[in-house]
Amino acid sequence: MSNDSVRVPRAQAYVGATVIDATGAPPRPDQAVIVIDRVITAVGPASLIPLPPETVIRDVRGKYLIPGLTDMHVHSESETDDPRHFASLYVANGVTAVREMWGRPRLHQIRRMIESGELLGPRMTIASPLLDGSPALWSDVPDSPVVTVGSREQARRAVAEAIDGGADFIKVYSRLGSEAYRAVLAEAQLRGTTVAGHRSDHVPFPEQIESGQRSFEHLFGGIWPAASSDMDRLEAAMSRIQTAPEFHLGSWIKQVSRIEWEAVASYRPARAASLFERLVAADVAYTPTLAVHAVIDRPESIRLDDERMEYMAPGTPDSWDFLRTEIYCGGHRSPAEAEQHRELYDWRLATVGAMDEAGVRLLAGTDLVGPGLYPGFSLHVELEQLVAAGLTPMRALQCATLEPARFLGREQWAGTVEAGRVADLVILDADPMSDIRNTRSIHAVMVDGYHVDQAERGELLATARRIAKGDR
Repeated sequence: MSNDSVRVPRAQAYVGATVIDATGAPPRPDQAVIVIDRVITAVGPASLIPLPPETVIRDVRGKYLIPGLTDMHVHSESETDDPRHFASLYVANGVTAVREMWGRPRLHQIRRMIESGELLGPRMTIASPLLDGSPALWSDVPDSPVVTVGSREQARRAVAEAIDGGADFIKVYSRLGSEAYRAVLAEAQLRGTTVAGHRSDHVPFPEQIESGQRSFEHLFGGIWPAASSDMDRLEAAMSRIQTAPEFHLGSWIKQVSRIEWEAVASYRPARAASLFERLVAADVAYTPTLAVHAVIDRPESIRLDDERMEYMAPGTPDSWDFLRTEIYCGGHRSPAEAEQHRELYDWRLATVGAMDEAGVRLLAGTDLVGPGLYPGFSLHVELEQLVAAGLTPMRALQCATLEPARFLGREQWAGTVEAGRVADLVILDADPMSDIRNTRSIHAVMVDGYHVDQAERGELLATARRIAKGDR
C-alpha cells in the first residue's frame, strides 16, 4: 500500500458529513469537502458546492469529518524493526502526522519511504539526537543516540552535526548544564533551528521560558518548583539531583518526584499564573504528555490483557515490566509513595487545565513507546485526558490539529478543514464534540489525499498484528 499518485484520484468529494474544521467554528452539518490533487479546494453546504467532472464521490451522511490528528511526542521504535508496524497503526488511528522526539538515522530512511510513496504513513518531523549533560540519563542504553554536551564548543559542534544529519529541530534533555544549555540555544538560534525538549535541571524555569526554547515536554519538575513559595530551594534541589551508575532515568524520576511532592505542598496559584503569562508572552508551547504520566503515576493502570496488546510484539510485556519497575517507578515504591503519585497525577490534570485557561499553547503528545502506550491508539487517550483536565472537546481536538500546525509552521496548509489545506482527514461515526472518546470511532482516513476506507483500515490493523507476531 502507498499513497502514490497512481492510486489517488485527481478529484474526490466527501458529501453529507458534519464538518468540525478545528478552527473553533461550530460544527457544520451536511457539508461537501472537495479534494483535488491532495488539496482541499472547497468546503460548504452539500447542496451548493458544485462537483468537478469525474469526481470520486463518497457519501458520508451521518458521519463527522475532522482534520487528521498529530501526535507531537513519539518515539517510533518497534521490536519488529518493520516500519509498517507503527506506520499502519498511526494511519489506522487517524494519526496523519507525528513529531519524532529522538532522532535516529532509521527514522530518516522511513520518512523517505513515506514521501516516495513506498510506505503509507504519517508526515514525520524528526529531532536531533538527545543533547544531554553528563552523565546522560540514557547513557546506560546500548547504541543510544545521545550526545553529551558539557561546553560551548561541544554545544556548537553538536548542533552543527545534528543539522548536517538532517534533524528538523534540536532536542535538549534534562541534565544539560547551564553553560551548555545556553550555548545550544545560542547556536541553534544562529542557525535558524528550533529547540524543543525537556527543561534543564540546572537553569531556573522562568529563565528557560524566555531562552528561545520553543516547546517544553512533560510535566516533570518544571512548573511546580517554580510555582512554589519555596522556589529558590526547590530549583536548587533540581540542580543537585544525582544519577546512579545504573538506571539513570529511573533514579532521576524518583528524585524529581520527591521534589514535586514538596513543591505541590507549597504551590502558589499566583506564581503559577505568572509562569503561564510568561509562556503565553514568549509564545512557548507545552506538551504535557498526560498519557505517559498516567502510567508513571499510576502504573497499576497498565493491563497486559488489553485487547490492543495484540498489536505489540511478544517481548513487550517483559520490556514494559522492566521500564515500569526500574525506570518509571525507580525501583520499589512504598505504599506512601504510590499514594503520592496518584495525587500528583490529579495535580498534573489541574495544572494543564489552568494552563489552558491562561491561554498557554498546548500540544497533544503521548511519549510513545513507553509502557501502556500503543502507537496511534494512545493519542485518543491523550485527548481524553486533556478533556479530563478541563479542556473542551474542541480545545482538545485543536491540541492535535490546529496547534501542532501552528507550532510546525504549517498553519497555512495544514491543521484544519479549510480550502487550501492538505487533505489529511478523519471521518468518524460519532460526534467528538459531544464525547471526545468518539475520535476512536473511525470510519475512514485520508492521508495526503489517499483515502483509506474501512476495508483497507482493517488490512492495516491486520498487517500490524501479523508483524507483531513475527509473520511478515
